[in-house]
Amino acid sequence: MDHQDGQRSEPAEGGPVEGRPEDGGPVDGRPDEDRLFSEANTWHFRLQSDDIRPAERAAFADWLARSPAHSHAWAGLQTLLHDLKEPARAAYAESRIASPRRPASAGIRRLAAAMTVLLVVGGLGVWRGPALYQNAIADQVTATGQHRTLTLPDGSMVEMNGNTALALDYRDGERRVRILRGEAWFQVTRDPDHPFVVDGGAGAARVLGTQFSVRRENDRTTVTVGEGLVEVAAHRNADGNAPWPDSVHLRPGESAEADASGLTGPRAADPAVAFAWRQGQIVFRQQSLASVITALNRQWPGRVVLLNDEAAERVVSGVFALDRPDAVIDALERGLGVRATRITPYLTLLR
Repeated sequence: MDHQDGQRSEPAEGGPVEGRPEDGGPVDGRPDEDRLFSEANTWHFRLQSDDIRPAERAAFADWLARSPAHSHAWAGLQTLLHDLKEPARAAYAESRIASPRRPASAGIRRLAAAMTVLLVVGGLGVWRGPALYQNAIADQVTATGQHRTLTLPDGSMVEMNGNTALALDYRDGERRVRILRGEAWFQVTRDPDHPFVVDGGAGAARVLGTQFSVRRENDRTTVTVGEGLVEVAAHRNADGNAPWPDSVHLRPGESAEADASGLTGPRAADPAVAFAWRQGQIVFRQQSLASVITALNRQWPGRVVLLNDEAAERVVSGVFALDRPDAVIDALERGLGVRATRITPYLTLLR
């Protein structure tokens, strides 16, 4: 499937969070619905636990009464859970009356798909559990689908992709940013006496003054350079002023990855693909539908769930505007022959 979206989005800009998000206040001028929906997920599944304490129930009551936005998020979650029950029951019933000639594994797969429909909402709470802790220790946070541009204390600029959390450390003359999750683009003010270090968990990047991006996904850190020279090492909490053994130097158009097994790279990177999110776009070039959905779920609130195993390896190529999710889903339906069922604005099933 090849697709070219004629719409081009300008990069979103923003400053420090306005209002009081903990009270359901606006973030960049709008309610932080995504964060509250995630918190509602977490509370729902915590309340089902056998070991929940009275103090936690009281804390939930306080959370629910904090603002109309909190109660709205809770009501929306309960509606979503209710709406998901019927599709799951239908899939289960189909698996029970399946033709005897159908392999048993097919029925199991269908039942597993039905459970996936129900568990995906719970997964939002489970998967984002660590995110709640990361948000608590971060200095800057963006919700899924939100972009923000910041000026750091040294005058450097950072663009945050959606669902990103950053912790800043400018103590004792050091310039260090920790990416707790997500992705960010850095335009670093040159200062030969104070290297700029970005710690991405499994790896770190060090520069004097340049432009590059760092993405932290699970236990993998990816560094891609747009301008200048960037040193990358597979070290946690690397000393910004000490030598980095076994590091690599990246030039414009190159990237490297660090994980538990070490460092790989340099290798060629396509800036049009790697940095497309800065223009409000996402680019796919001969990628499987399964990988496309994974990438889209990183950019949009809620989830897109693929229930069609046969379509998972179908190839997708195209340029899509991130602020037009319905157009992307429509293009996938037309180009790949899948069928979309929009359960709620937060959940779309592809069959």
